[in-house]
Amino acid sequence: MKIGQQLNIVVYACAALTLVTLLITVELFQKQSQTQVRLNRIVAVHSQIDSLRGRLWLYRQYPSAQTRQDVYQSTNALRAQLSSDQHAIPPQSVQSMTQAADSIDRLLDTTTGQFGREQSVDEGRLMLFSRFNILLQAMSEAAFSVRQQAMHDASKQQKMLLVVHGGILVLLALLVTIFATRLRRRLRQRLKTLHSTVTQIKKGDLTTELIMTDKDELTELADHVNEMKHALSHTMVDKNQLSEEVARQTQQLREQQHQLKFLAEHDELTGLFNRRAFESHVDVALMRANRAQTNAALLFIDLNNFKQVNDTYGHGVGDELLRVVSQRLKHAVRRSDLVGRLGGDEFIVWLDLLTDKDALNEVIRRIQDDVHAPILTEKAELSLVSSIGVSCFPTDGLELQQMMNQADAAMYYAKTHANERHCLYSNLPAERIQ
Repeated sequence: MKIGQQLNIVVYACAALTLVTLLITVELFQKQSQTQVRLNRIVAVHSQIDSLRGRLWLYRQYPSAQTRQDVYQSTNALRAQLSSDQHAIPPQSVQSMTQAADSIDRLLDTTTGQFGREQSVDEGRLMLFSRFNILLQAMSEAAFSVRQQAMHDASKQQKMLLVVHGGILVLLALLVTIFATRLRRRLRQRLKTLHSTVTQIKKGDLTTELIMTDKDELTELADHVNEMKHALSHTMVDKNQLSEEVARQTQQLREQQHQLKFLAEHDELTGLFNRRAFESHVDVALMRANRAQTNAALLFIDLNNFKQVNDTYGHGVGDELLRVVSQRLKHAVRRSDLVGRLGGDEFIVWLDLLTDKDALNEVIRRIQDDVHAPILTEKAELSLVSSIGVSCFPTDGLELQQMMNQADAAMYYAKTHANERHCLYSNLPAERIQ
């Protein structure tokens, strides 16, 4: 049975309890009203008896045709009252009181004309009125007995009604309580299971299945929760795949950005710094050397016979020679030094943190030896000759552009003099110094 149907049963049972209570209240009110009507009629009979007693007292005190007629009217009124109240007064009581009223009328008939207004009370008259009093007392006692019986019957009916209907109410209330308690316990256990499963889902556990055997709304809800868990598990897989794809794409983007930055700062053929990147890095190195008061040098390198080799063996061999020379230049200097390509067969080197000229000459010698070493290509074994111009910091220049011009002039001088493989700007003839 579904929960909604069970709750409907509880609602209907509560409505039945309310209806039964209302019916009991209405019936009690009706019984009380009936009892009150019956008592009112009995009181009316009692009032007629009292009225008859009063008329007889007047007749006793003032015997006359008028007072006798008043007594007759009272007995007739009493009989009429008894006739109209047969449902309120038992037939035996009605009959006894009617007979008493008839007896009073007969006694009055026997005394008609026997007593005058001035006649003294004698023994016969006393006996007559004693008889009247006995009859009146009998009627009063009968009326009182009827009243007591009516009250007793009403009390008994009310008690019986309360017992029967109260038992029905207690039974219905007990059944509703038992049913509602079982329903509450059942709902509490199942809601606790549902809450536990939802809490596990909240914590990320999507493996536990929510199982409910009853065919009701909570079972349908459990099925929906299980479907949601399966959907979430697939979504989590898709999310993980998406995260992995995003991470992969991000890594590719970073690599592309790094590659773009590398291409923007490096020569595409040799992988060395291009002119713009080289100048940017040297500006920083110059500020550092100036602040630390250290020595540095800028080298201009030109491959003297590269054009001849390039024209003879082709651009492919020429490009290969440039790549080999670039690697040899990087190998000949320290990691803190900078190597760049200005274009064609011209290279530029920044030597940082030089201790003295001997250290400078050692680096120049190493560069020239590495560049002049034979290079084996697919077509021939070739050797290159280099010319190097040097500008020293801070003795020759303090700014990059100034030092580049000085190194270029020194390199040109070394290139035009066959016996000079390298030349320091400070060693140029006076007419060559700018």
